[in-house]
Amino acid sequence: PLGKLELEVGAVAESIEVRAQGAVVQTASAERAGTITSAQVDQIAIKGRNVMELLQLLPGVVNNSDSDVITRGWDIYVNGNRRNTVSSTYDGMTLNAIGNNYNSVLMISQDAVAEVKVLLTNYQAEYGRMSGANVQIVSKSGTREFHGGVSYYKRHEQFNANNFFNNQVGAAKPRYRYNTYNYNIGGPVYAPGKFNSARDKIFFFWNQEFWPLKTATSLQRITVPTELERAGDFSQSVDLNNRLIAVRDPAANAAFPGNIIPRTRLNSSGVALLGVFPKPNFFDRSISAGRYNYIYQGETDQPKSTATLKLDFYFNSNNRLAANFTRHGDSSQGPFVGHSINWPVLNEKRTFDGKGIVSSYKRIFSPTLINELNVGFTDRPEREILSEGVARLQRDKIGFNVGQFNRQANPLNLLPATAFGGVTSPATIGYDGRFPLYTTHKIFTANDNVTRTWRAHILKAGFYYDFIWRGASDNSIIPFGRFDFGRDTNNPLDTGYAYSNALLGNFSGYTETTSRPFPEWRLSNIEWFAQDTWKVTRRFTLDYGLRFAMIAPIWEKENRITGFLPSAWNPAQAVKLIQPRMVSGRRVGVHPVTGEVYPATVIGYVAPGTGNPVNGMVSPGTDNSLPRGLVKDRGVQFAPRFGFAWDVKGDGKTAVRGGFGIFHNRQNLDSQILLHAFLPPAVDNVQIVYGNFDTFLTSTGLSPTQNVQGVDMIGKIPTVYNWSFTVQRDVGFGTVVEAGYIGSAGRHLMWQRNLNPVPLGANFEPKNIDPTTNRAYPQQFLVPYVGYNSLIYREWGASSNYHSLQVSANRRFARGLQFGAAWTWSKAMDYNSTDQTTVSVLVPVRIWNYGLSDFDRTHILKLNWLYDLPRIRAGNKVVDRLVNHWQISGIGSFISGSPMSVGFGTTTAVDITGTPTQGARIVVLSDPVLPKSERTFKRFFRTEVFRMPAVGTFGNAARSVIRGPGVNNWDIALFKSIPVRERFRLQARWETYNTFNHTQFSGVDTTARFDTATGQQVNARFGEMTAARPARVMQLGLRFLF
Repeated sequence: PLGKLELEVGAVAESIEVRAQGAVVQTASAERAGTITSAQVDQIAIKGRNVMELLQLLPGVVNNSDSDVITRGWDIYVNGNRRNTVSSTYDGMTLNAIGNNYNSVLMISQDAVAEVKVLLTNYQAEYGRMSGANVQIVSKSGTREFHGGVSYYKRHEQFNANNFFNNQVGAAKPRYRYNTYNYNIGGPVYAPGKFNSARDKIFFFWNQEFWPLKTATSLQRITVPTELERAGDFSQSVDLNNRLIAVRDPAANAAFPGNIIPRTRLNSSGVALLGVFPKPNFFDRSISAGRYNYIYQGETDQPKSTATLKLDFYFNSNNRLAANFTRHGDSSQGPFVGHSINWPVLNEKRTFDGKGIVSSYKRIFSPTLINELNVGFTDRPEREILSEGVARLQRDKIGFNVGQFNRQANPLNLLPATAFGGVTSPATIGYDGRFPLYTTHKIFTANDNVTRTWRAHILKAGFYYDFIWRGASDNSIIPFGRFDFGRDTNNPLDTGYAYSNALLGNFSGYTETTSRPFPEWRLSNIEWFAQDTWKVTRRFTLDYGLRFAMIAPIWEKENRITGFLPSAWNPAQAVKLIQPRMVSGRRVGVHPVTGEVYPATVIGYVAPGTGNPVNGMVSPGTDNSLPRGLVKDRGVQFAPRFGFAWDVKGDGKTAVRGGFGIFHNRQNLDSQILLHAFLPPAVDNVQIVYGNFDTFLTSTGLSPTQNVQGVDMIGKIPTVYNWSFTVQRDVGFGTVVEAGYIGSAGRHLMWQRNLNPVPLGANFEPKNIDPTTNRAYPQQFLVPYVGYNSLIYREWGASSNYHSLQVSANRRFARGLQFGAAWTWSKAMDYNSTDQTTVSVLVPVRIWNYGLSDFDRTHILKLNWLYDLPRIRAGNKVVDRLVNHWQISGIGSFISGSPMSVGFGTTTAVDITGTPTQGARIVVLSDPVLPKSERTFKRFFRTEVFRMPAVGTFGNAARSVIRGPGVNNWDIALFKSIPVRERFRLQARWETYNTFNHTQFSGVDTTARFDTATGQQVNARFGEMTAARPARVMQLGLRFLF
């Protein structure tokens, strides 16, 4: 019994011992799991060296990741589960970032990983947190002998093939340059004759990897003010047709004489604002056609690095302590990092560095009693390091003496954001609302498991606890203010050109966020379990257990969140809106109570002094009866697990296994509650329409109707039921074949609905026609909750189902050969495939939204292999070294295409459904799928079977009507090892991705365009291929190993 217990995942040395036995039939437990072995981790080439992408080798896995560099995220779906349900750990340290649950808090070098065990379905009560795969990444450890290596990998466009679309137009290969450096060493910690002389007590492993990555920015082509224009002289300013841009004097309602603004009329702050832009540097209109006069291309420095230190302490045969410290560096520095300024002024550096430490202690009290304790902590802050260029954007430094409503929200005193509508490709100033970026993300985890062997039972019980701190602002707020200088004929201060408007200090609109909150989010999770693996007979084993979970809702430390609650809405307190009227032959807005006249631009804004502008908005900060996170705590959740394993003949050659389990998911911050810290009344946007720098702060701001959000306070826990029934058979040749039915059903999954829709056909009703335009009123007049635009309400109302046949064959590395094959034939269906997908409120969701999951793939066939080519005895040392020690490995991928919808547009605007809330779908007359033999580059599906829907209908197309192109790909690597001395060798690597340069189209033009008058489809590219997966990429590598 003790031997079995010590072979649990967690200790690298133990795992290696198990794998050395080759592939074996699993007769001891019921869970479905796969292992990415050390040989696969080390020798299967992955372009971006992302360990998580190796999961693609397992059945039931859809992998959309194909990164060129090491990253923190993944796009992986397992057995019908959403991608934010994959739980990942590194030596027991939780990696999932709370923001979306599919980014990792750490980047891990492939060379630091010993193996990856993936629990796929029906795993024991010991494992929880998520309903998808449970990915356990195990780091390498040192051994009694010193081992290590140094490696270098190079990719360059000169090695690559050109892609299909570049070849089509004769374009050169794009720049593609990556260099990767790695070194590692492991062994005993000892001093001969003094400390650990037997080299069996303390071991270490150290690994470091570097990606010194630089990329070119896109070429900027923009229009900046000319020297003359900055001085008010627009006499040489012409439009794209070389016609003079007339600059109007708003005081005289006539053009300025000579098209020159007198210096006495220039606003000093406006002059200062235009003065920050660079001077023109491109003057050839025969090339620019007048669309730009300034060009720039820079470089972004994006270095990445990882480092891992692993220590193992064997105090005696009964006590082992292991510790892992890992950190990664991930930064980006360049002229366009962290803002939307389109000319070089800043050179900001954003860092996304992370670090984590985990320690595990294993105590064997007796041959039948073991305790395992694991404690970890990760920290991944995000920071912005300001450059000297910030001074060039500070108001006081350049003489921009214009104030703002909330100076505290702009501690750096930065210039406002700008918009110059009407200027072709104008220079802009704009910032991320979090600028300078500062966030926090910390995770503390602890779990303890006790295992007891008693007779035919292996009893296990334990707990898991985590606590997460997350501080983050939102990039959509406008704390610096934003001026719109664009041309607006309704603006009495308009000069007819955006740059001249700025020189006079006149604007068409100004927006500023009233506050700049920094919410501090908290989340805790407590789970515990008890389970038993009962060997009922020599040939039959039962796994059963129960997991308990207290999944607390996410909350904000100071209760600084708000949300819309339908029951709190009071129709009697609804605001009134500024109405459209005709006054003296001109369309204007009129206050419905006071009769005050406003510019037409603000029609539909909230009429000041009417109703409650935050009607229905609630906050736990002001109402103690509300739950802290606006979601009630659901208490203890129960997750039973049951499985069996039957050794059919008792010889370990054939096993029948099956089981069922319930699994719960924690919610991620972004989809549930993040934006609730940035809603009114805590955060509002002040808007001034038609004003001047010198007077706008004394103006009364108007509020447009806003987009707000709410969340279902009941707060159900996303739950997945999964089951499996499989047969395994040892077919000889060290190979195990498995076939089985695997399914899952998701319940209480998140979706979101817009509770403030314009009713179907509302735009067609005579009572909803605006007499000033003879068109329907703007949508804010027609919604049920007047005073708001969209009202996104998040609920746990979605469901999903997944059914599959999965077949795999695996041979572990033995006698120079390892291979694996995994075929999945499946169907995944749901209402929405991401938490933040909005489902219909006007058409039954079963009709409108239920269909194939976005990640559904009918067939997935994955092959992988690692083969030491047979040795040839040439009788000559030189020849021997040349022809021997070759190894080939690779991955073959054959995957069905993803579901695709077909949309449409029209040559002229036409309202088909009578509501802006929901558009119509296209009409499908018959099956659009073409036989494979009839598909061409120009015609991927039957375009003739689609029609434009009639006005007043919704079409008949399903959520998806075709499948996109599939994948037919080979990634093959060839290695040559060169022995140097007894313990030293060189390895040259030639890795190819899309080895045979097979064009694999990935995009199709699926948008029809109908002539409104005739109903004919007029998009000549409809049904044509538009994108392809990368052409062949090669990587050369050199490794020195000892």
